[in-house]
Amino acid sequence: MKSQKNKILIALSLFAAFCLQPAFSQKSRNNPLELYNQGLALEARENWFDAAQEFFQVVTLNPSYTDAWFHLADCNYRMGEFELALNYLLKAEELEKNNGAIENLKGMIFLALGRSEEAREIFNKILKTYPNDVNAHFGLAELELYDGKFSGAEQQYTEALRRQPSNRKALLSMALICAETERFSQAEKFLNQAMQLYSGEGEVHYLASLIQFMQGHISQAEKHVRICLELNKDFELGYQLLSAILYSEGRYADVIDISDFLISRNRNNGKAWYLKGIAQNKMGKPEDAVETWDAGLSVSPQDEMMRFHLELTARELLPLEDARRKEWADYHLVNASQYESRFDKAGAVYEYQRALLLDPQNVKARLSYADVMEMNGMHELYLEQLAFVEENHPEAINQKLKDTIEGYKSLLGTTLAKKWNVEPFYLDKIRWNIAVFYVDSNTSFNHADSSRLTALAASDVFSGVAITSVKTQVTPVSGYSEAYKKARSSGFDYFILVSSSESEEDITLKAAMYTGRTGTPVLEGSWFATGNNRFSTVLRRFRNKVLEKLVVRGKILVRNGKLLLVDLGKSENVAKDFEFKIIKKGGLKISDTDGGLSYRDSDLAGSLVITNSGEEVSEAELVQHGFYDRVNVDDEIILTGIPEKEKAEGTDPVPNSDESGNPLVSNSEGQSILKEIKKNVEKPAIVEILRSIY
Repeated sequence: MKSQKNKILIALSLFAAFCLQPAFSQKSRNNPLELYNQGLALEARENWFDAAQEFFQVVTLNPSYTDAWFHLADCNYRMGEFELALNYLLKAEELEKNNGAIENLKGMIFLALGRSEEAREIFNKILKTYPNDVNAHFGLAELELYDGKFSGAEQQYTEALRRQPSNRKALLSMALICAETERFSQAEKFLNQAMQLYSGEGEVHYLASLIQFMQGHISQAEKHVRICLELNKDFELGYQLLSAILYSEGRYADVIDISDFLISRNRNNGKAWYLKGIAQNKMGKPEDAVETWDAGLSVSPQDEMMRFHLELTARELLPLEDARRKEWADYHLVNASQYESRFDKAGAVYEYQRALLLDPQNVKARLSYADVMEMNGMHELYLEQLAFVEENHPEAINQKLKDTIEGYKSLLGTTLAKKWNVEPFYLDKIRWNIAVFYVDSNTSFNHADSSRLTALAASDVFSGVAITSVKTQVTPVSGYSEAYKKARSSGFDYFILVSSSESEEDITLKAAMYTGRTGTPVLEGSWFATGNNRFSTVLRRFRNKVLEKLVVRGKILVRNGKLLLVDLGKSENVAKDFEFKIIKKGGLKISDTDGGLSYRDSDLAGSLVITNSGEEVSEAELVQHGFYDRVNVDDEIILTGIPEKEKAEGTDPVPNSDESGNPLVSNSEGQSILKEIKKNVEKPAIVEILRSIY
């Protein structure tokens, strides 16, 4: 009987608990303290979104809860919502003045928003009042990194460690900075300290994996990242790092599996689509890769590296009739219209060229490109574009365009090319052969295989420059020595080593250019861009700088007494009264010591002055050198000077240096892009990782 009573009591208790559960749950949702504690628990697990929801509930119920406003701001800061975080933090500041934690977070938010001077003022003010505040040192360290001063950042983290030798953020930050500056033994020392103190925390193993990966210690990197994911199965960055590690090992099927897992959890994960596509491409499935990247761009349209991969693959793989070509080309047409609205002619031309590379039959792109040609006085090229449309798409030619075509045919019936019976389309204008190389590295935190893609894109960006032939070696080199050996043995005029580093919002492209014959340095530069179209922006600036180092160089096509026809014209920015030296065919060579060209005095045959500049060819008057006439067809010409008043500007960037490698003619692309660049916001890619460490 007693047993039966117990069963009844248990049943009644369970029933009562079941019935009362919603009431208790509702009570909990109305209790600010309980909600606050739940938020803290979620925050400790780095579940920033759900934690933010809890804290928002708290401040809704109790708008005077200072700590809840602070944690709500902190969660939004961690999620990258900096403006919103600042609004919430100001609420906390209204409730409690002179709170060091609030001031520190405010400084970090200002820093993330680019308000660096205000951030510096806050951190320095905190340290005057509280000299042992380590968070202020962290803020100043990040400021030093924004200025590119790794040593200054290291000093601030050292100051933090002097005050708190076991501080987790300081130890991990020091390890990462030492790894970034390739002091891996010191990085290991700080990492080991952090591992001894915090080995049960996923982020510690994540950073350990990242540093091992940077050193090329693949097995150790994989071990640590798998431990990280065991500790935190929801850590998306850990899965992305594991994918990059597996990709470097050639385990492409595993990369695809992880990418599919990430996509199933978040279809908008652009990096997962990117990784899946490059893995499929490596497995010899380019059709699948194109479909994957196409899907990825639908959710992440501004991922230029994914777009470059897709376009490079699609141009080689897909037939011209494939309807997707037009869809991808339309993206560039939208960009072109945006450039035109900002009066950026060079940017618009670049986008029209990208559209036509993808979809040569695109009538809208071709007519728009033709309009730019006409605006810049390139009437022959304008007519050439219209004639192409008329021949291939007669349905797109209305009566107005028909009249325009007939009118231009009549007006251009006496061009220099027709006068000399030369067909410009068949002219071989290639004067420079350049090789692009890259060193494989594991320092990209956003796009795996970015070194290879950067090299491919760096050569592809020269597609619109008829006077250069730029090729990329698709396998990495060990460094300068191997690149020089390959460039010299293959007879390249120059070779370029490129690399890139990126964060979520900006990218830096670095390049060093050398002569192919002697390996002499010619150019070393770094180009930074942020915002939309940043990858194409740094590529264009890089191209512009390389072309500045190339001598304006052509050859004599026809001679009639002292009147010469040369294969340079307005498309190369050549205009009336430009002066050139004439060098015997085969007499030019790359300078041994610096940029420019050299030749023997005995190979100098004369000089010429441009008298009439056409679009692709020009007439010139011969100035004889010496007693004997030694000027012949196919002799080469090199630019020596231009009139002071003349600043020719073409539709495309072109080689523009004199024989010594000194730029003389203005490439139209440079200034418009430079206006968009804010050098003071450039920061190392590791800043985002350092910011995420708590």
